[in-house]
Amino acid sequence: MNRGVTKAHIDEVLAIDDRVLRNYWVTQSYADFSAALTELLEPNTANWCTFGTWASRTVGANMRGEALPEWLHDRVLMPDGLMGLASALQESPRWHHVRHVLNDVTPEHLMDVTRSLLGEMAINLSDGNTEVFAEITPPAAVFIEVFAGGAMSPGDRDRVLASCEGAAQFDGVNRLHAGYCLYCEALDEADPVLKSQKILAGSLQLAIHEQNHLQPVIVSSMDMGVNQAAARLKQKVIRGAAQIERIEEDVDKALSPAARWIADTWDDLMTMTLGTLQSPEGTMRLDHDVPLPADKHFVPQDLADVRVSELQVLLARFNRAEQDGKRSLARNWANFDDRMNFITNLFVSRHHVPDMFAQPFDQAIVDSLLADTKPPPPVRGSDQ
Repeated sequence: MNRGVTKAHIDEVLAIDDRVLRNYWVTQSYADFSAALTELLEPNTANWCTFGTWASRTVGANMRGEALPEWLHDRVLMPDGLMGLASALQESPRWHHVRHVLNDVTPEHLMDVTRSLLGEMAINLSDGNTEVFAEITPPAAVFIEVFAGGAMSPGDRDRVLASCEGAAQFDGVNRLHAGYCLYCEALDEADPVLKSQKILAGSLQLAIHEQNHLQPVIVSSMDMGVNQAAARLKQKVIRGAAQIERIEEDVDKALSPAARWIADTWDDLMTMTLGTLQSPEGTMRLDHDVPLPADKHFVPQDLADVRVSELQVLLARFNRAEQDGKRSLARNWANFDDRMNFITNLFVSRHHVPDMFAQPFDQAIVDSLLADTKPPPPVRGSDQ
């Protein structure tokens, strides 16, 4: 495969069977789309794909368990490179209490349950990442194709927006269509301030579309440890047992400490995975305020006085932060509005930050992709 920003390239990426390799290609392709859109729209101004690059890279790292602490990382990978193995559970001091309460629950039971939950979460992340890529990049490919010559005609605009028809709505609005409509308006806008604000508004509309699509994935991943641990443990413990109905209530009670152990561990894992964003500035935590950019100006000058009505509406709906970014955190990243508060402030504060356009991978990884091979796992502590 070669790098590209065409519909044919998108189809090639989506056809990759290996989830790890596909995520690498999605991430690199987002970076390439980001560069191409920025060249058309406005230099040094971020678009949705700019941020999508780093979100996808974070998803890939989470799928591979790279955000996990050293004590767990080496024990949670399956042969295909996804999270899945959790034999370290039996090494925890908490295990001895659980085993004392219920001798029938073995370390292997806990290992099997947690392995299956981690594996399912990795697949959920992979599927969500792929589905968003399949929805947001095809209109970008059309946008780049029709406007590459610099001229705009009503037919070109209609062709871009036609590629957004049928997308899921949020609050009764097709946000994919709304986002690319604003990008089209920005392309034809002479006033640099209005152009910048329309680009941001378009990116936020696409973020709404993305996050609305991912809501079930995020919620189900967050709830797996709590809602499924006890049921799966019970299935393993009483499998093959006679008179299951008679002992089922006692098994439920006895399994409660083990289920709580997995639920507590699961919450910790989710904080380290779904609750972070890898960026060129380092790892950001969604439950912390968006940090100040390097220039210490949270709101760029061309966004200080919002004149684009669509952007006014979006900021009023999702931005809870102060001018310096305080209160921009997502207290609960399973909550849509909380996530959008963080994302809105991330998009505002990094609207013109050059580092956001950094390449997500080093040349060795890119060479592997171009050679149709899966890059080796990164060395622990590296920035890849």
